[in-house]
Amino acid sequence: MIKKIDVTDLKPKMFIHDINCPWIEHPFLRDSFVVESDHDIEKIAAYGIRQVYIDTALGPDMPEAPTVHEIHKQLDERMQHLGRTLKRVPPPLISVEKERVKAKQVCREANRIVHNVLQDCRLGKQVELEQVEPVVSNIVDSIFRNPDAIVSLLRIKQADRYTFQHSVAVGTLLISFCRALGIDRKTIEMVGLGGLLHDIGKMQVPNNILNKPGKLTESEFEIMKNHVRDGCLVLEKTPGMSPIALSVAAEHHECYDGSGYPLGLKGDEISLYGQMAAVVDVYDALTSTRIYHVGIEPTEVLRKLLEWSDHHFNLTMVHQFIRSIGIYPVGTLVRLESGYLAVVVEQHHENLLHPRVRAVFNSRSRSYMPPRDFDLSKPGCNDRIASFEVPSRWGVDPGRFI
Repeated sequence: MIKKIDVTDLKPKMFIHDINCPWIEHPFLRDSFVVESDHDIEKIAAYGIRQVYIDTALGPDMPEAPTVHEIHKQLDERMQHLGRTLKRVPPPLISVEKERVKAKQVCREANRIVHNVLQDCRLGKQVELEQVEPVVSNIVDSIFRNPDAIVSLLRIKQADRYTFQHSVAVGTLLISFCRALGIDRKTIEMVGLGGLLHDIGKMQVPNNILNKPGKLTESEFEIMKNHVRDGCLVLEKTPGMSPIALSVAAEHHECYDGSGYPLGLKGDEISLYGQMAAVVDVYDALTSTRIYHVGIEPTEVLRKLLEWSDHHFNLTMVHQFIRSIGIYPVGTLVRLESGYLAVVVEQHHENLLHPRVRAVFNSRSRSYMPPRDFDLSKPGCNDRIASFEVPSRWGVDPGRFI
C-alpha cells in the first residue's frame, strides 16, 4: 500500500515509492529507493523535501498515515471546490480560434529571439533589451486578446531546445498570470521580461550537465543551482533592466517555507513576482516532455501544486494560478460522462469546471468521431467532465483538434 508520511517520520528500511519533490533537478538518482540509514533521511530533509510516499509492501508501515487514495480524494475535492468558487477575468476580446493564428506567429518569433539572446549570452555578449522588449509586448497583446490561444501552444517543445522554449513558456504563463491578477500593463511587461530571461544563467552551465539525459549527481546539481546567481550577474549588468524583472530571475527557485535556493528566502521575504515565478516554473517543467521526463498532464500537475502548497508554495498564489489557467487547461484531453473523449478548446470565465470542449473520440467503441463542440457551461448541456485522460493511452493527439 502506498502512503504519505512526513520526512520526520521516516525510518531506515522504509521504501520510498515517490520522493514527492517538485523540482526536476533533484540530487537523487532515483525517485524510488530503500532508506538505508539516518544519513539518507538527513540528506532528504536537507534538500527541502518535507513529505514522501512510502510503499508498505516493500518496507515498514506507518499505520496512521493516509493512503495515496485518500490523499488524491482530498486533492480532487479541493480542486472541485476551487472550480466552483474561483472566477476568471472577463471574457476575452476575440475567440481562441481567431487568436490562435496570431499566437502561433508570436510564439515562433519569441522562441527565435530568446534562442538568439541566450546563445549570445553563452558567447559572452551583453543582453540587448531592444531585442526582447518587442517580443514581450507582442505576447502581452496576444494574452489580452485571448490568453487561451498562446498558452495552449506552450507544451510543444523540442528536447534540444528545451531551455529556450521553457523560457518563453514561463514568460508567457507569467504574463497570463499577471493579467488574471489585474496587474497594470507596464508591470506585466517587466514580469514577462523577467520570465523570458529567468534561466539565462544556464548559459554558464556546461552542456554535458545542462542537457544530461538523466538525473544529475549531487555535484552536478550544485553546479546547476549556480545558474540563478550567474543569471543575476548578467541581468544586473544589463542597462535598463528593471528590479521587477530581476526579482523573477533571482527568486524563481525560492520556496515559501525557506527551503529553496540560492538565498533560502521565506514567506514574504520572496517578492510577489518571485512567488508567482516559482509556481509557473515548476508547472511548465513538469508538464513538458524532455529526454528523461515524460510530461505530466496539466490537471495532475495543478493537483500536485496544490499538494505542495502545504510547504513549498504560497497557497494563495497556487489558487490564483489555477484561476488563470483553469482546472482543465486548454489542450487537456478529458473524458465526458457520455463516454466521449474531448479536447478542452476554451475556458469559461465564470465556471472553471465547465469549459468549451471538442468531442473527437468515443471511448466505448474506441473509435474517432466527427468533431463536435460542447459548451459545458450552457444550461441545455447535460454532459459533464468525468476525468482528465492521458492522451497516449488512447492514441489521441489533442493538438490536432484545437
